[in-house]
Amino acid sequence: MKRFFKQFLSPILIMGLNITLVTTSIGQYARGNSPYSRYGLGDLSGSMFTPNSSMGGGLCATYRSFWDVNLTNPASLGKLRYTAFQLGINYEHNEMSEKTGEYAQADNGNLTYVSLAFPITKSWEIIRDTLRRGIPIQWGMGFNLMPYTNVSYDVSVTRKVSSIDSVLFNYTGEGNKYRVNWSNGFTYKGFSLGGNVGLIFGKLSNSTFINFQDSSNKYSYDDQYTVNENGVGFIWDVGVQYEYVFKNKSGISSSNTNYSIDNKLAIGAYAGGVSDIVTTSNQYYTRQSLFHGVDTIQNISGVEGSLVMPIKIGGGISFGNEIGLLIGASYETELWDMFRRDNVKDPNLTNSHTIAIGMQIVPDFSDYSGYFNRVRYRLGIHYSLDARAISPKGTRYQLIDYGLSIGAGFPMRPPKSKTVLGFVNLGFDVGYLGHPELINDIYFKVNLGFSLNSSGWFDKSKFR
Repeated sequence: MKRFFKQFLSPILIMGLNITLVTTSIGQYARGNSPYSRYGLGDLSGSMFTPNSSMGGGLCATYRSFWDVNLTNPASLGKLRYTAFQLGINYEHNEMSEKTGEYAQADNGNLTYVSLAFPITKSWEIIRDTLRRGIPIQWGMGFNLMPYTNVSYDVSVTRKVSSIDSVLFNYTGEGNKYRVNWSNGFTYKGFSLGGNVGLIFGKLSNSTFINFQDSSNKYSYDDQYTVNENGVGFIWDVGVQYEYVFKNKSGISSSNTNYSIDNKLAIGAYAGGVSDIVTTSNQYYTRQSLFHGVDTIQNISGVEGSLVMPIKIGGGISFGNEIGLLIGASYETELWDMFRRDNVKDPNLTNSHTIAIGMQIVPDFSDYSGYFNRVRYRLGIHYSLDARAISPKGTRYQLIDYGLSIGAGFPMRPPKSKTVLGFVNLGFDVGYLGHPELINDIYFKVNLGFSLNSSGWFDKSKFR
């Protein structure tokens, strides 16, 4: 019983504790000002961990690792050989400007993911040992928590309304929705299949404040309308991968090592979506004036609604190996034209499209004396048509997002040991979000991820 608790229950309890802490921490430290998060459900966080984001997302469909989790395509879990506890944090700086000369800055920091994954079966041991019987199916399982979307904005616009020259509209919003997943992946020879199932939950708050600036309207009422919305929905992803191995001709065998030196051609595809999100909101509408104080016009609690969510589809191809040169490309579309809020289409949302190219190179993974030869160096680029399309003066502009990513994975290894304890993954992103006719947002991100690996948490007892 003690051995069972140590090898299985204790990691799960640690994961549960971390989920509680991360959920609380994300809610406390997610601060910033992203004007475009006012539209739709806010800024989508995606499902990339630091290693893949440092490659621009170019290997989202095909990335398979002995040490890391690729949540975007859960089929990759069938390749996992080591227990992997992963944690990610980031910092983002934004420089925002308009054609009118308006300029603003914003900073934001967040915990981005926490994950625990492990191999259930060890097919590579069955293949090596001719005395063992069994079908060499490798099964990997994981539990993950990360933000799904973030809302954080504070925007003020002064407009002329009818005969009133100066009316201030102040729009503010904050909140997060999170996704928690149970993931499984299976590999048989070169084929892999996997899936995520889980929940989306969280609270978003949006407010509009209207203030009459002209002193001639000092007797007018200022209006404030606030909606606090909670929602819960079911999320799913499915993925497939196929890997064709080109056996090396050097005569060096990788059968007795914990990694493969053979080049591989991999193709992958995935799809995912969210069930209708059931929402419950509280709505407040107040009016106030200098001489009459505050008057509550509306105060309604427990308003039920629903969100019809989009389907996403992606795929890609890559060539190389994880401990040498690996290069790939991917494409993803998300069908936000499907989105409905209480059966009403959102005019500011349309289908998104993303293409990305990424690469990783390890100079010499077998060089235990030269540390930097074992570092994983990463590079990637992406170009996206964002789901948000805004029509400020009747003309519709779809947001553009493009950028460059670089990074590195630094192995953690005790002196004179060939065993890797994990990796410190560091990445930098610089990019652009917006449209020349709207707000231009030049962003800079620092992503820091920690991956701790072990091969002993779920080993069977040697003595019975």
